[in-house]
Amino acid sequence: MFIVATITVVAFVVIELFLRLALFQCHMPEPNLCKFGVVKYFFNKTEGAGDLAPNQNGIWAIWPHRPYHVQTNSDGLRNVEELSDDTDFVILAVGDSFTFGPYVPNEDTWPAQLERQLEANLYPDVTTQVMNAGVAGYTIVDQFHYLNERGIGIKPDLVIIGFFPNDISDMRGLEREYLARPVKQIYEKPYQRFVRSFITDFENKVAILRLAHNIKSSMVQRSVEISQVASEPDDGNCDPFMLPSATSDNGDCWESYQYWFTNVVNLLEMHKIPLLYVAIPDYRQMTEIGYSNYPQKFAFQLSVENNIGFVDALPELQRYLDVDSAYLMEFNPSDVTKKLDQYSGNNHMSTQGYRVLADVIAQYILDNDMYTKMKD
Repeated sequence: MFIVATITVVAFVVIELFLRLALFQCHMPEPNLCKFGVVKYFFNKTEGAGDLAPNQNGIWAIWPHRPYHVQTNSDGLRNVEELSDDTDFVILAVGDSFTFGPYVPNEDTWPAQLERQLEANLYPDVTTQVMNAGVAGYTIVDQFHYLNERGIGIKPDLVIIGFFPNDISDMRGLEREYLARPVKQIYEKPYQRFVRSFITDFENKVAILRLAHNIKSSMVQRSVEISQVASEPDDGNCDPFMLPSATSDNGDCWESYQYWFTNVVNLLEMHKIPLLYVAIPDYRQMTEIGYSNYPQKFAFQLSVENNIGFVDALPELQRYLDVDSAYLMEFNPSDVTKKLDQYSGNNHMSTQGYRVLADVIAQYILDNDMYTKMKD
């Protein structure tokens, strides 16, 4: 028995060392990127208002050629400053990567630029904080659970939900398995959350467990890709640029999104927290052969049905910017006619794109005197 145990331990150590040397060595151009180039989400703190690991301050480099500075406060929100009890107007920004703001530093995300816009217009009569709770891959299901567990505790004066077209397709079952906030890991007791956080951190540090996780993720992602190519009907109509037909199944992504959106509205109404709904366009909706605005129409209809404020950023972005300046994209023409396959890069927004987005949100808040209405 002792010999078997010894052989098992030795084999584990050998495999662990081999994986660390062969697969998990960092090859970033700067040593600092190796230290900070890991995305840290999900319950890295037993308490707090955000899902990011708290107290980060360094460079993230998902792409080695596009590193960017990320700082989180002690609550795990992508903010430099801590939440202040003395602030007059607290906004909680919730959404996916287009709210988090990958590839741009903290100060260039739309929540940060919105805070500066409101401060410039309201200070010194009103002090403002916009807390960035965006996390890549989240959709309305994750946003509901985040708000229910953590966001409500901030007691914000306003919640802004950033809607992006892929929030619809992310409602598919496979996408939820691959991207979802780990709702099943939500525990009532602090010691349970601490144990879950410890286990998650341990899994990230052990190469064998990381490999197993990567293999599982790759298998799920591959299943997602195959399902999308085959247009499997298991989740009904999930194309964000094609409105669902009247004969869509009950499992349809649009219906599922609407169901969870209603849950969010009801949750915020129960706590008397106003909601502003912001539609952020896909870069493909900006081009001359742009995709349809069905996602914006759908989001607008949800806002009307639930009597909440709505901002469509597409017209303003089209008015002031083009794809190359609004997004991290580059146009490489092969002929005089613009085609989508002639764009390369990352479809997330640039600093300029987030600036226009922040401008249109700030203008809506100011035009509708939302701060005054909240305090009445």
